[in-house]
Amino acid sequence: MKFSKSLLSGALLAQVASAINLDTNSYDSIKSAAKLVAADLANGFWDPYSVNGVPFPTYYWWLHGGILGTFVNYWAMTGDDTYNSNVTVGWLRGVSPSLDLQPDEQSFSEGNDDQGIWSIMSMEATERVFPETDAQKTMGAGFLEITQTVQNLQARRWDNATCGGGLRWQINSANSGYLYKNTISNGLFFQMNARLARYTGNATYANWANTTYQWMRSTKIIGDDFYINDGAFVPDCTKFSTQRWTYNYGTVLAGVAAMYNFTDGDAYWKQQIDSVLQATFATFFDSATGAIKEIQCQDSNTCNNDQPSFKGYLVRWMSYTAQVAPYTYAQIMPKLIANAQLAAATCTGQPGGNVCGLKWNIGAQWDGKYGLGEELSAMEIIQHIAPSVAPVGYVFSANNGGISKSNPGAMGTQAGIHDRNSDYLPYRLPNYTITLADRVGAAIITIVIIVVLGVGARFTMIH
Repeated sequence: MKFSKSLLSGALLAQVASAINLDTNSYDSIKSAAKLVAADLANGFWDPYSVNGVPFPTYYWWLHGGILGTFVNYWAMTGDDTYNSNVTVGWLRGVSPSLDLQPDEQSFSEGNDDQGIWSIMSMEATERVFPETDAQKTMGAGFLEITQTVQNLQARRWDNATCGGGLRWQINSANSGYLYKNTISNGLFFQMNARLARYTGNATYANWANTTYQWMRSTKIIGDDFYINDGAFVPDCTKFSTQRWTYNYGTVLAGVAAMYNFTDGDAYWKQQIDSVLQATFATFFDSATGAIKEIQCQDSNTCNNDQPSFKGYLVRWMSYTAQVAPYTYAQIMPKLIANAQLAAATCTGQPGGNVCGLKWNIGAQWDGKYGLGEELSAMEIIQHIAPSVAPVGYVFSANNGGISKSNPGAMGTQAGIHDRNSDYLPYRLPNYTITLADRVGAAIITIVIIVVLGVGARFTMIH
């Protein structure tokens, strides 16, 4: 989300150059900085009550899954449960009543990648042991069983008829993206299966993870030099979209790291980690400043409303890699710490004086970019350095602290419910409080932004 240049010029003149004060050696400072960005993200861009969860149509439903994952990690890294009820409400709004992360309101436009982002959020909640309510458990909306549901549904969509395998981008054959097998859909499916294998110990998930990864390697979607393309076109996947995005590298990295952990440090998966990690550093980390850059759109100021969030997912999955493949910690954490400092230095923008920018490589100044993705990415990089100074942010497994109910055969209700207002009532939490610091004020800000910006573009095949 971006203001017009005329509005930005006034905002830039009015801003107070008081970047978020971040001492990367202090857990209290990290928590305080993350709390400030969390408030900006929640108050400006998140309404878990709503159909989309985010200001629509500037942003779309898949980003609500991104926000939920960010706040699951916020709780795990800081111990602050301020937003936990929001997460639960947003989760139930997205998952129920069909129990498959395919809400009827999204059913035409939802892609495998949209469902995948939500399922990775539920996997993260499972591994973090994010609190589940009794009502959530009773209705079959636990985090692990919903992740397993998505795995079962997406495994059914595996398409051997074209390209020798892989998931198509779109679920609905009427959408143009149905003719494209994109990296993020398949990368999320790979990551989900690898993490399910690590968490549950179930070899079926490991087999799916290996099948998916070997398919991406054999098609050259992941090149021999670990150049990770954005995807390939059916029927034979010999024509690629060669754009490189941070979240594609991130999801592959998390998947190979989970497989390394599942296989007790197998040499093959270690080689894959090392290769993907080095390719990530070489591709997206600015040689002059060390800042993570979204190279396809950042310098040219052409990022759409989805793309500023991408490096937040890369950060999230680099942190995960450092935990489940601990030998990588010494390579990863110093780079995350440096980027947290760089990102915090950009947080001088309006409204409020703490808004963070997209360009972490330009020094202590705001770049004028105000949006959901900018805030999400800044929040992720700041909170994910907490494990460097405190014993927080652990990922658990079913035999080591994990408690979410397993249901390997889960398929959801597969019910097409069109008038769902009354159907949602049983899935709402009793006696919860929505935590938004100033709902009226946030709503006014959102309305103003939407009026200024007009209708945003939908997530496109070539991003």
